[in-house]
Amino acid sequence: MDIRKKGIENEGVVAKHYREQGYQVIEINEKGFPDLIILKDKQVLFFVEVKARGVPPTHVQKEAHIKWKKEGFETKVKCVADGKVVKC
Repeated sequence: MDIRKKGIENEGVVAKHYREQGYQVIEINEKGFPDLIILKDKQVLFFVEVKARGVPPTHVQKEAHIKWKKEGFETKVKCVADGKVVKC
């Protein structure tokens, strides 16, 4: 499986993880923007960058996280292994 396809699959795993907790999730696939937007009661709570375990955020992603933090948005990095959300 190619890396891009696996990344999209992992994003789905994390999105499902948050939906099961009662959050609304918007999935984004745009370079430089976190993969998911997590909402509760239509209010944006935080962004999520989805990575495979052991794969750190890229320089571009880290820069984006800093940018969004300055705008008042937290960005969490979540890792996936074997189809489950795991500690990074």
